[in-house]
Amino acid sequence: MKYRYITATLLLLATVIQAAAQALTDRYTRQHPVVVTCQWEDPPYEFLNDEGNPAGMNVDIIKAVMEKLDLPCLFVMKDMEVAITIFERDDADLILADSRSYKNASAYCISKNVVAYERHKGKAVTGLHFISRDRQLIDQIDDQYSRLKQKGDIATIQDRWLHPERVKPDVTPIILNIVIALLLFAALLCLFIWVIRRHVKSVTRNSRELNEMMIKALHMGNFDVMVYDIAKDHATNMYGNVLPKEGMTLAEYIQRIHPDDREEFVKKSKSLHEGRLRHFEHNKRWNHGTEANPHYLSFQGHAICELDDEGRPAYVINAVNDVTREVEIYQATRNIVHKYETILNHPFVPMSFYDSKGVLIDHNDAMKAMLHGIDESLFKEISKPEEHQNMRVTRHLYYPEYGIDKYVECHIQALYNPRGEVTNYLVTTSDRTPTS
Repeated sequence: MKYRYITATLLLLATVIQAAAQALTDRYTRQHPVVVTCQWEDPPYEFLNDEGNPAGMNVDIIKAVMEKLDLPCLFVMKDMEVAITIFERDDADLILADSRSYKNASAYCISKNVVAYERHKGKAVTGLHFISRDRQLIDQIDDQYSRLKQKGDIATIQDRWLHPERVKPDVTPIILNIVIALLLFAALLCLFIWVIRRHVKSVTRNSRELNEMMIKALHMGNFDVMVYDIAKDHATNMYGNVLPKEGMTLAEYIQRIHPDDREEFVKKSKSLHEGRLRHFEHNKRWNHGTEANPHYLSFQGHAICELDDEGRPAYVINAVNDVTREVEIYQATRNIVHKYETILNHPFVPMSFYDSKGVLIDHNDAMKAMLHGIDESLFKEISKPEEHQNMRVTRHLYYPEYGIDKYVECHIQALYNPRGEVTNYLVTTSDRTPTS
């Protein structure tokens, strides 16, 4: 069939399935990058180096996140008061600042993650958040920052600026260059094969070896491929088993799509069948069960229209990737974080929130008032995160430089994800200092 040799094109297109920030890349381009305003003289966090270029820990973190999102960015380095003025008059898209200044302004969106902590002379520690008017930008920044933090990339950047003695020689760029070279070679090889196949398609169309090679490639990418015959109104499996063996009509296929995702898919499919569109990406939930007992799978994929010899739409090739498990894990993780962030906002009980390695993520105002920002040191002193135990301990805290001389009782609660892995620690603290 004519549509079989187009499968190689599907494999190249499949690399963009995971691009969740597609709309952002359309909005922010090299002509209109994400404008980030920062302090110009606050080393080692944000400053202009000897060459006059933006540098510092926070600058590198922002660059790393934007690189993952494939978004160009432009730094405007000013005094902090000037930077805030630039941001508030909408001349900048993003700022790294104390979120408490913007909590009561509905026009601003604030990241869940705390990027860094700033200590003021004679005052408690304040957390710095990403702040923007663009909700989608903040959500994508939050997601990528969490991923980088989980992989240890954020800790590497922090060590490079705050603890350079911990930094080890990084061979990642060398490995990355090798991988890129291999990928380029593979892409050129695929392009060469595609050109040769077009030249000799009348001979190789039914080649068994070529068909087996395509099936192996699809299997490695965990794709299911379906073919819809427009004239016969009948869809069948080309690779995989999403559809029943007998196949189904387009109406039956659409009926299985979740109602919230159905309208967009129907609209784009109609444009595809009428020849006004040749390709579209889709994210949808599809009922793999029955109407009485639904079981929705989350699919990401591509639909491509193939034309007949007269240039009219004849077939639609639909390649999908089942990402149900990834969506469930992501949602469960966000639910856990939201649950304990809500608890953390309780104004009367001093609480702190840590990651699985005991690194402070956030603390409420009651904890700040009690410990003046030393609760990260406290956690490392009283707990061993690798033991993953719930603990109740009492300690005498004596930090004369902070004016602290008190006895505290701490309860450490480990938090787990659906796979039984420790993701965070919640610490509640009580002041047990004897009263005279």
